[in-house]
Amino acid sequence: MFKNLKIGVRLGLGFGLVTLMLVAISLLAYTRLSALNTEVGDMVNDKFPKTVYANDIINQINLVARVTRNALLMEDKDADRVEMARIPEASKIISDRIEKLENSITSEEGKKLLSVVAETRKGYVTQLTKLTELINTGKHDEGISLILGDMRKAQSDYLEAIGKLIEFQTGLMTNAGKAADAAASSAINLILIISAAAIIIAVSFAWWVTRSITRPVNEALNAASRIADGDLTVRIDSDSKDEVGLLMSAMQAMISKLTQIIGEVRNAADNLTNAAGQVSATAQSLSQSSSEQAASVE
Repeated sequence: MFKNLKIGVRLGLGFGLVTLMLVAISLLAYTRLSALNTEVGDMVNDKFPKTVYANDIINQINLVARVTRNALLMEDKDADRVEMARIPEASKIISDRIEKLENSITSEEGKKLLSVVAETRKGYVTQLTKLTELINTGKHDEGISLILGDMRKAQSDYLEAIGKLIEFQTGLMTNAGKAADAAASSAINLILIISAAAIIIAVSFAWWVTRSITRPVNEALNAASRIADGDLTVRIDSDSKDEVGLLMSAMQAMISKLTQIIGEVRNAADNLTNAAGQVSATAQSLSQSSSEQAASVE
């Protein structure tokens, strides 16, 4: 079937096949890179910010701890008020970060850990309120006892709950990084395999197209050279219907026609030779008759 295709069609198929493979490789690279970009974007824009929010909460808790400690250690009430004035801002930041975590965490495990954070926060806020009242009323000794007792336990539980949430989000980031790395490796391997297959197919197709064109052309060239040397016994066999096959069929028809014409010329030459022989014989007969007549006259 392929040998009957026109040369232009073969070349078009070859270039079309190579172009199709390039398009396939490009689409594969695009889809894989898009998936990888989605993974990285999710990690950068979703999972990582959650860990930042949780760490912000820890930083503000530590800030409150330093503020209350400093207030308990200071004897100056004005200095106490300056220190304690920092707590509302810290509480505002913590509330903002928890709200962002509630709006961004979608997994069941994450929501469960966040609910634990909310519960431990209630206990922590209760103890912080007591501590604030003790500091504001100047009951520093009771405040120190509260810090070393219930306040310490509430803060420890609060920090532990946040730490578990951070650990969970960090695990998600790690898994996402591994998935992105695996996706990148898979994309590279797949692109290399398809590229190698494309090269092999393109080279094989190019070899086939080249051979399907040059082989009959060489046969036609050899036949033409023999005809030019006067050899009309050349036999050109072609079963293809492409341009070269049609050319070889035309050359075979030309050889047949030349052979026929030469045969006719030979027959005409033979007839002419026979006629010339008869004329020569007649001339000799006439010459002999003339000689006999001359002798008779003498």
